Amino acid sequence: MKMKKILALLLACSMAAMTVAGCGSSQSAETEAAETEAAAAEAQEEAEEGEAAEETIAAVPEGEGYNHEAIENAGDITLTMMVSGVAQGNDFETEQLPELVKAKWPNVTLEVTKLPDDNYYTSLKTKLASGECPDIILTQPMYAGSNSCYALAEAGYLAPLNDCDFLANLANPAAVTYDGNVVTATRSVSILGTYYNKDMFKEVGIESVPATWAEFLDDCKKLKEAGHQPIVMGDKDQYVLQFGLYQIAANEIYSQNPDYDMQLRSGETHFTDEGTWDKVLTMYKQLYDEGYIDASQSLGYGASQSIQDFIDGKAAMTFDGSFNATALNAEGAGGAFERGYFPIPSESGDQYTATCLAAGYSIYSGSKYIDECKELIDYWYNGDNEIWDAQLATGRIIPVYGSGMDSIPNIELYQPFIDLMNEGKAFHWCNQAWPAGTESTMEELFSEMIGGQGTTVEDITQGMQDKFEDLLDE
Repeated sequence: MKMKKILALLLACSMAAMTVAGCGSSQSAETEAAETEAAAAEAQEEAEEGEAAEETIAAVPEGEGYNHEAIENAGDITLTMMVSGVAQGNDFETEQLPELVKAKWPNVTLEVTKLPDDNYYTSLKTKLASGECPDIILTQPMYAGSNSCYALAEAGYLAPLNDCDFLANLANPAAVTYDGNVVTATRSVSILGTYYNKDMFKEVGIESVPATWAEFLDDCKKLKEAGHQPIVMGDKDQYVLQFGLYQIAANEIYSQNPDYDMQLRSGETHFTDEGTWDKVLTMYKQLYDEGYIDASQSLGYGASQSIQDFIDGKAAMTFDGSFNATALNAEGAGGAFERGYFPIPSESGDQYTATCLAAGYSIYSGSKYIDECKELIDYWYNGDNEIWDAQLATGRIIPVYGSGMDSIPNIELYQPFIDLMNEGKAFHWCNQAWPAGTESTMEELFSEMIGGQGTTVEDITQGMQDKFEDLLDE
């Protein structure tokens, strides 16, 4: 599938946003042109430095760099790891991974703590401040979330991974490279799209996925008139609002201006600019206005409830990610039916996709076992071993290299997105380039709007801009 090429094309189309590490604010008329030119020059210089760093990383010969026998010479040790999420039966991180590490290195005990997202962010902040952070932590690319690798690296919390051998397999690790250092080990991509019930589509005469926004709305109308709920969402968990909005933004904003997020930081663009986020929000709001998403239901539903309704055959579609493929492909109370997966179409019919590097693992710079952690991650991420096979079997990731890629469950669902990535028509998720908290303001205000509290699209775009600027000033 040439996934290495796929990632290269994906990252190339959003390189400008990925290499931004500084911040900016609104500028005066006298200085805007000069500062904009300087910011562009700085971004170009950073991109060139990133390319040079990548060449250096790829050139590291196997066996050089960190101590590849650190674990063997360490004696009995305990490594600690903290990740976000909710542990389930035979959980990979909390159950399988420690057992597999012990089988590989009998002298190593891996203790893994898994916390719900909000608790994870709070605990991570506290542990970093106290200097008692676990050896390995889950981090996000760019500026995404409170555990963004850019912010943590800037604060000096992350150990460089430049001497790890697995990096030679990555086409371009720019989204996890800060100041010339790779700081997060990631080898997979995450996709946002529209899961749909093919049987239900055929029942109402829909023979193919919609190619334009107008066709998408027409399909929703057919489904509703036939007595089906077109789309189910769990908006009580407000983060799911990103699942639809980012797909629309890829089509309507980033396809027109791939540098949009970089320019937000320099003050050249704003969330309040006409034809950008006002358009995206209005398009998504239309789905609620027409009843294609039932706001009275969605605001009371959590993410898991919406997934359950979809697999039970109670709705034709849901917006969700490749990371939830296992749950969304399970058989529900409605019996078996064939699933499909497509990106929300654009107004013009020129299709783009919201696809990004997934979260990965970083090593705490204050760890006593930096080389030991590197050895563990390097082995795990070499692409062909029992640890990687176990993670792949979870069905929650789409790797960019390594063994087992052709056996990914339901890989056919992702083919339309892979095709778009090969065409260079993929963009990072918006919140990866925003200061953490900007997306929360968007979610809160959008929820107020569809909940009938009088909030307008203009209120949302202004709120996003105000929050963005406040966070940049912190």
